[in-house]
Amino acid sequence: MKVGRAFFAGIVGGAATTLIMTAAHTAGASADVMQLLGTLPGNAPSSMSWLVGFLVITVTSGLIGIAYGAAFETITRSAGVATGLKVSLVHTALAGIFVGLLGMMHPLVPETMRAPGFFMSKYGGLGILAFVVGHLVFGAIVGGLYGAVTTEDETTPFK
Repeated sequence: MKVGRAFFAGIVGGAATTLIMTAAHTAGASADVMQLLGTLPGNAPSSMSWLVGFLVITVTSGLIGIAYGAAFETITRSAGVATGLKVSLVHTALAGIFVGLLGMMHPLVPETMRAPGFFMSKYGGLGILAFVVGHLVFGAIVGGLYGAVTTEDETTPFK
């Protein structure tokens, strides 16, 4: 498995997803995910908590990229944009559930911050659309950047 490439692809995919979600947030159709994650310990929203949330998103995106690489290598036995889109369906479903649960356990919701709801449903149709499209774009980017899967011959040290 190409761990470094998978991690890098995840970071690039995460950046694209972050841009989509930030654009939706600016339009009022999505939560500020960086602020939501950065304030999870209970600290007040600030530029520092936003930065912490951004770093969490960046590292998590890289790790999810590695999970995609593992799926490409062991389950789909191929990679590419279409395969990444298919794998992202599972990722989107899990992330949609996670973000809904995150709002339920966040210490600042609802007094200080608005709960996002499952799949950003508390932000209406555009929130859901941004969430789903962002995660599909993530999968397409990771699949496209990952490249061809490793064959057994490439991973076997002795022939």
